[in-house]
Amino acid sequence: MSVEWRGLPAKYEQGALIIAGHHGADAVAATVTVEQAETGLTLTRNGEYGHITYGTVHDLMRAITLWLGHAQTETTFDLHEESAFTEVGAMIDLARNGVLSMPEWHRTIEKLASLGYTEAWMYLEDCFEVPEEPYFGLQRGRYSQADLHELALYADQFGLVMVPAIQTLAHLQNALKWTAFQDIKDTPEVLWVEKPETTEFLRHLLKAASAPFLTKKIHIGMDEAYGLGTGDRLIKVGYEDQLSLLSKHIKTVDGLCRELHLRPYMWSDFWFTAASPKHEMYDETVHFSKEFADAMPDVGQAYWDYYHEDVQTYVTRLKQHFELKKPVVYAGGLWTWGGMAPHQQKMLQSVRAGMTGSRETGVKEVVATMWFDDGAETPFESAWLGLQTFVEYAYHETVSDADLARQFKLMQGEDMASYMLLDEFDHIEPNPDNLSAENPSKIVLYEDLFLQRYQVNLKPFDLVGHYSKLALALATTPTSPASQPLFAYFKALATADAAKARALQAVASLDLAGENRDADPAIAAIAGFKQALDMLQPLARIVWHNERRGQGYEILDIRLGGQASRADTVIWRLQQWELGQDDLAELAEPKLPMDKWTSGPIGHGLYKQIVSADMISF
Repeated sequence: MSVEWRGLPAKYEQGALIIAGHHGADAVAATVTVEQAETGLTLTRNGEYGHITYGTVHDLMRAITLWLGHAQTETTFDLHEESAFTEVGAMIDLARNGVLSMPEWHRTIEKLASLGYTEAWMYLEDCFEVPEEPYFGLQRGRYSQADLHELALYADQFGLVMVPAIQTLAHLQNALKWTAFQDIKDTPEVLWVEKPETTEFLRHLLKAASAPFLTKKIHIGMDEAYGLGTGDRLIKVGYEDQLSLLSKHIKTVDGLCRELHLRPYMWSDFWFTAASPKHEMYDETVHFSKEFADAMPDVGQAYWDYYHEDVQTYVTRLKQHFELKKPVVYAGGLWTWGGMAPHQQKMLQSVRAGMTGSRETGVKEVVATMWFDDGAETPFESAWLGLQTFVEYAYHETVSDADLARQFKLMQGEDMASYMLLDEFDHIEPNPDNLSAENPSKIVLYEDLFLQRYQVNLKPFDLVGHYSKLALALATTPTSPASQPLFAYFKALATADAAKARALQAVASLDLAGENRDADPAIAAIAGFKQALDMLQPLARIVWHNERRGQGYEILDIRLGGQASRADTVIWRLQQWELGQDDLAELAEPKLPMDKWTSGPIGHGLYKQIVSADMISF
């Protein structure tokens, strides 16, 4: 019993059959005729006969997935969908210590194509081989030229275009830390622009980033270049207005792109920041004259905004972008970067608003970004609900929770409610939707047992009860064989957070002023946390190495292993205190509210901000 496909285009037949094999084609007895039409996709089934029409190869791959999803339980159906956008991309951050492995890329390419994505943007920074620059990306898991070409070829059989996304101005701290690049460094993360050595470096970069791919499209970065012209260049050359420097630099980079026959896109934010009287990103008072737009090189402008839940903000800002008279891309965010788990509500609401605003203004290119700030602690595989959400808003004007849950089950075989449970890591009452993007699960995990920087912020909340309840829910929630390791890890993480919260409370409850020095409850609670860590670490290892190359996990080993080592030290100190040989002086230090960096009740912290007030490295 299996589907007989008739009319698959020869170029994409192998890719189509791979996707069909992942979605139960062997469990359905039917003959399906495939034909190309003008636009969109249409699916029908009448018993043992099916029919698919498709406008683009991306519609075809999505149609096969949907047809098989419905066919598992339905013998008759008639459906039509049409994307509002010519390009629907997924940008995957590979530069925050977490480089996807080649097998994971193969799986990702297949799944993105099956959902109807047209492009996969590889955000690389320094994580690719530049033959002339041996230190570029050294020991960071960089992809070789052969790796990149193999991925481009593999994706091509599904009609998916692999697009390089690099940096040609800022966000280059991982490269510029090497003395090999001292001559082209302005600030620790920004290039010294308009310098011959920098231009030659960029020529090497652009050639290496583009040569392995099958497209001439390239994203050249240039976002958040706040230090432009303020470092060594300022000292040795003198002051020059940032907008002037940016204008010159983009013309230089565009000239290099023309040499290589490339079609560049860039992040648009710094045009607005440099032109803003308040030096404010995407300042809504900024407008660009026709003369300014005409003087700009022909570089596409990608508007990134992950933070707003109202449609009008996106409409207003996209209309500002049209003043630049260049191709415009809306870049939304899947909120994989806040902490230990994705922020699903923030993703759902910002994607809905951004994609709706893009439809209303006629934008034709959109991309979903998956950043992995502060060490890629959020597993990549937890992003698939976000990827489903983004593409559903390409094919549908409105998407209810029920619609999304149905499509997620039909197309990926996963339970939306299970993936929404991941929100509970950072949704602590009275902040149920966490639109302020707090990360208490990370704060609790890395909070020092003695120093307890966030003690005042955390005190009002029943964290032990919250994370214990979450661990129980994660233990019983529906999963697929593919997602079972992911949810086993998250259950262990919730258990560790509950145990850590209990240990923090026990240490905070010590009677330092009394004569009865009893540390047994605190020691027992810390031992419980160590036991939870022993369960967490092997599962974290499995999830990471199922998805990513080995480089980068040494940082998580240091972080999680450091918690275990610190627990040993704290237990020893408590035992010394019981013997009267240690006064635990640091526990008597005043506890003040910790900087939150959000509008929520607890706060958001990076590892270096949470773990200690001392410098991790200086």
